[in-house]
Amino acid sequence: MQLIQLSANKESFKTVRFKNQIGLNFIVADLKNPEQSKKGDTANGVGKSLLIALIHFCLGSSTNKEFKEKLDGWVFKLDFSINDKIYTSERSTDNQNTIKLNNKEIKLKDFKAKLGTTLFDIPENVSQLSFRSLLPFFIRPRKASYIDYKNPNHVKNEYQVLIANSFLLGLDVVLAEEKYKLRKEKERIRKLVKELSNDKLLRDFFLGKKDIYLASQELEEQIYLLENDLKNFEVAEDYNEIKGEADRIKKELDKIQNKIILYKNQIDSIEETRKISPDIKKESIETIYKEASVVIKEDAIKQLSELEKFYEHITINREKRLLLQKNKLLRSIEELSNKKIDKENDLDNNLKYLNTHQALDIFIKLTNKLSDLKSKKENILKYNDLLEKYRDEKLKIDENFIQETKKAVTYLSEAEETINTLKLFFRKLSKRFYPNATAGITVYNNDGDNQIRYNIDAKIELDVSDGIGNVKIFCYDLTLLLNGFAHKINFIFHDSRLLDGIDPRQKAELFLILDDFIKIQGKQYILTLNKNQLDDTKKYLGEEKYKTIIEENIILTLKDSSPTDKLLGIQVDMHYEK
Repeated sequence: MQLIQLSANKESFKTVRFKNQIGLNFIVADLKNPEQSKKGDTANGVGKSLLIALIHFCLGSSTNKEFKEKLDGWVFKLDFSINDKIYTSERSTDNQNTIKLNNKEIKLKDFKAKLGTTLFDIPENVSQLSFRSLLPFFIRPRKASYIDYKNPNHVKNEYQVLIANSFLLGLDVVLAEEKYKLRKEKERIRKLVKELSNDKLLRDFFLGKKDIYLASQELEEQIYLLENDLKNFEVAEDYNEIKGEADRIKKELDKIQNKIILYKNQIDSIEETRKISPDIKKESIETIYKEASVVIKEDAIKQLSELEKFYEHITINREKRLLLQKNKLLRSIEELSNKKIDKENDLDNNLKYLNTHQALDIFIKLTNKLSDLKSKKENILKYNDLLEKYRDEKLKIDENFIQETKKAVTYLSEAEETINTLKLFFRKLSKRFYPNATAGITVYNNDGDNQIRYNIDAKIELDVSDGIGNVKIFCYDLTLLLNGFAHKINFIFHDSRLLDGIDPRQKAELFLILDDFIKIQGKQYILTLNKNQLDDTKKYLGEEKYKTIIEENIILTLKDSSPTDKLLGIQVDMHYEK
């Protein structure tokens, strides 16, 4: 696949013709203040990054709200070739769910599926490989694409990053997919076992506090006894009536007993009262007065005798009254006790009847209890079977993990020559930039308990700096283009961000490498860049090479002097990057 032309239905748009389908194509931005340009923002830039976004738009990228709102009525058209056959894709900003391919309108998902099968040899039953997941390695779509050389889609899914790189590097992706599936299955089983362990019924079994076999035996015994009880169960039609009568008698017995206790307490109180003597003897009064040395006259002594008789009379009447009250209470207690005996006999007879005759609702409750016990036993046994099954599956997965690890080790050993081709080419490119830096691509088997089959790393010593990191992206992308596998993409399109932080000497070397490899291998390379990024390479390239490599391959110049000199030809404030 090579790009031919990007156009639009608006006259203001600067049609971009990639005149060198084999060779170099540069789109240069001539900015008054290039250091103030905000990448991805057409209000301050001229449309370099927008150009990449529009190509992706014509190649089936996700719907873009900014395009719909800010470019209402626009239709963009991309001409490209695959195996010398020309295709044209058209996409409207108003109706982004469909796309025209060679004037035939198709759904977006069908368009992506067609290009996927046409451009990539994706094996069956391998997940997360598609046209849209692989294309960004050849035309990095956004600013974040230039952070990590092997993650141009800027996704957080490690497996998705691995499978895409493995595929393009020619590694066995089936081995990678197999480990991924095994790990996913292992995680699924682990989750199910955890859910089982959280079940209230089973928690004690998982914690080792109970034995499943003993618990099931205990339930079996309870079920056996309850089934026998139900066989011998005798339902009485008048059960509820008899039970009601028994309840009523019980209440009456409680009342009788309470009265008996009350009367006995009253008798105890009478006995205590009788012990207290309220009368006062004449001799006692005389003694008190004598001790006080008071002379009592004869008339006074006579009055005291009369008083003594009065108190004696009162005392006799008081004793008589208390005894009458006591006897009355005793008779009442006797009557209540006899009544209590009768009631107890009645209650006893009713209870004996209820003991041999039972109610239908009790039968139903016992039946429900039996059902619950059987269900509980069934669940325990079922969960135990599931747990055993999951444990067996986990053992099989662990065994398969070991087998797959052995396969991967064998494969990497046998594929060493193929992998070395990539390693050596990347190293060759890197050494052109930094002759004294350790560089290369490494591929190791990952035998950890995770989803990742291969540890892939492209390294240039000191690649933590922005400039060296961008050089690594360039070398890696070029390696995939020129020595990669399973694709028919014959172009790379880089944004000017690639050159950020790269020393002018290394930038000059980058252009020399492109001149050495791209055209001779029948590939296409496209780069947007600022004019000042070219100017500082001239002294390292020399006049002749600067002319043949750079100037003769500039296909479009965009300026920020006025809106008409920008890509869209109009002024639009638009933040389209996602």
